[in-house]
Amino acid sequence: MNWIILTIIAITARATYSLGTRLLSRDVKVSPITQSFLLTLASGFLVLLFNPLIGGLDFSGVRSNLLTLGLIVITSVAGNIIYFVGQKKLDAGITQIAFSSILIWGGILSVLFLNSSFSAQQIIGILILLAAIILVQYKKGGVSISPSVIYIIVSAILFAVFQVGSAKVSTTISAGAYLLITSFGTAITILVIYFNKISEDYSKLVPQLKNTFSKTLFASGTSSLYMVFSFMAYKVAPDKGVVVVLLTSQVILSVIFGIIFLKEKDNISKKVLAGILAFIAGIFIKS
Repeated sequence: MNWIILTIIAITARATYSLGTRLLSRDVKVSPITQSFLLTLASGFLVLLFNPLIGGLDFSGVRSNLLTLGLIVITSVAGNIIYFVGQKKLDAGITQIAFSSILIWGGILSVLFLNSSFSAQQIIGILILLAAIILVQYKKGGVSISPSVIYIIVSAILFAVFQVGSAKVSTTISAGAYLLITSFGTAITILVIYFNKISEDYSKLVPQLKNTFSKTLFASGTSSLYMVFSFMAYKVAPDKGVVVVLLTSQVILSVIFGIIFLKEKDNISKKVLAGILAFIAGIFIKS
């Protein structure tokens, strides 16, 4: 499948995933640590179902990439927990504008570690995309930098490392092995480090079991789809760094989904304009 189509599917899945994490964070009344554990554990089981569709399990190449895979798991653990902490006190729009800083971090890391080189036209596209992301939630007086916003920015840095690390190993290990290690590795690490906290939250989960199951399934399902298609895009793209940058355009789609599904209907015209800018930016960046 063409890398552009794979990237578009990954962007759509990631934007839908942002709705899932918002609902999980808002409606499941446990700590961010337990929310992260539920999300990554469920993603791991779903990945097992996806495996036959993506070539099955093949662990060749894993040993030679243990350091990078370890870094991917660590940044996934920290990034997920910090993201849920920050999201608790922010609306979906502010969360996404803060998280959009991943565009900057991902671009820098792609140049440093993926040997990416962006043409003048692609740099213009990146700047247009950044302008669209800023526009989508700009209000008079700008965005105040609250502690929650700082948490989201830190999580964006961690997930930029996660993305670039994933792109780095995409040509040497199978999608099945990568997804299994990433999902279960993150969940097991969280469980080992925070076992007492997760045990404490267990009693809170029992009365809200149905709600927890549905919200976790939605978030983990979209997360798994994102990981599958983004990894496949990394594998076949001529420049993995371009995929890393294009994936950040999910921020705009997330806001549009927020308008439709979460009824966040303020500043609709501004958000539509931002969506048009993001589309134009995508044309520049993919060229």
